[in-house]
Amino acid sequence: MTTAFYSHIFSCLYDEPAPIGRLGRSAHHSVFRSVQWRDIGGAPLKKGRIHDFAIIWDEDHDTRVIRVAERLHLGGFLWPVVFIGERKGVLTILFAAMAGPLQDRDNDHLAQIQAIAEDAGDDSWTCHTGWFRRVEALDEGTPYTGEGIINDEDWRVVNYLNGIDALWELGEKGGAAA
Repeated sequence: MTTAFYSHIFSCLYDEPAPIGRLGRSAHHSVFRSVQWRDIGGAPLKKGRIHDFAIIWDEDHDTRVIRVAERLHLGGFLWPVVFIGERKGVLTILFAAMAGPLQDRDNDHLAQIQAIAEDAGDDSWTCHTGWFRRVEALDEGTPYTGEGIINDEDWRVVNYLNGIDALWELGEKGGAAA
């Protein structure tokens, strides 16, 4: 199976070009791989690490969101991102919960991410941010905080995001980039 080409900066591992099923406003996703030079806590690395993230599309599969992901990557801000959702002119970026120290350590970091997302060249987006936490049991609390990544009931959104993460183990990979 060949996947679509979206970027010269990172590769597409999996692509749903159109919706499958009935979630939200025709939600579907693609999974991408990049190389990051920061660990999950934000500290610089001597060797790059593999980092996977997903883009959640709505019915129009607006590929302009790729430019936002590229700008985040080139600015050194993609390392904590696990999901980027686009819906009706709004981007929702979910960070790995393990990257939580970035909020305590450097609030300016979130402002820079939002500034990049909201001004992607000739596009203007509203940007919301939130957190995604990998859970092993459903009674461990809410695994995500984020406003509007998919227009559907929370339990359905949570199950969908958890399913993608279960298949791809999004975020930083344990070994150095090859």
